[in-house]
Amino acid sequence: MGRTSALLFLSRTMGSMFRSEEVALVQLFLPTAAAYACVSQLGELGLVEFRDLNASVSAFQRRFVVDVRRCEELEKTFTFLQEEVRQAGLTLPLPEGALPAPLPRDLLRIQEETDRLAQELRDVRGNRQALRAQLHQLQLHSAVLGQGHGPSLAASHTDGPLERTPLLQSSGGPHQDLRVNFVAGAVEPHKAAALERLLWRACHGFLIASFRDAEQQLEGPVTGEPATWVTFLISYWGEQIGQKIRKITDWSWVRRSTS
Repeated sequence: MGRTSALLFLSRTMGSMFRSEEVALVQLFLPTAAAYACVSQLGELGLVEFRDLNASVSAFQRRFVVDVRRCEELEKTFTFLQEEVRQAGLTLPLPEGALPAPLPRDLLRIQEETDRLAQELRDVRGNRQALRAQLHQLQLHSAVLGQGHGPSLAASHTDGPLERTPLLQSSGGPHQDLRVNFVAGAVEPHKAAALERLLWRACHGFLIASFRDAEQQLEGPVTGEPATWVTFLISYWGEQIGQKIRKITDWSWVRRSTS
């Protein structure tokens, strides 16, 4: 049976470890199977100060490095669980007194249970964020569809003199391919002005844009805080202008519809 050696200073008074206190240097030889429980009990008493007999050994070569890593992972898991409990508005009960150190077999069980709970909470949080993002996207799409942007832009075709515009146009005439395309979407309020300036400069004014605040506030997909979004409707002619508009609007959330 293996054994573990522990060199320690033993104080005569519980909870007191001053330099003037009378102490005794003691070396204990403990069976490996009972070393964890014995050292844990000595630590709970508060009467001893341990001396490292393997100071030259690195932390990665020590015998209980696996247990230390397990405790570090448990600390990260507990921090994550506490943060989830705090975000849910719940309060954890405070422990009564000092809790004893768990046994190695109990530590494995605690690790398995906490890992399972943490994974379930991560899945729930991921699903919640995905649903919130989808809801936000649908709400923005509904706001764009329900928001009016002034009179119809189709009347902009007749921008020439009336004497040059025939009242009756045949189906194969030159105006057959003049179709108005639209890009509609929503943008955050602090990006609306920059988007409007960029569109105007890049397209040299060959578009008609309308920006309006949404009627109701929508929650942000990341922060969850309510904010007033700006809906826009852009009318343009020509495929090259449309490609520029689509590239510019790619940097913000856009629900595009072309007609």
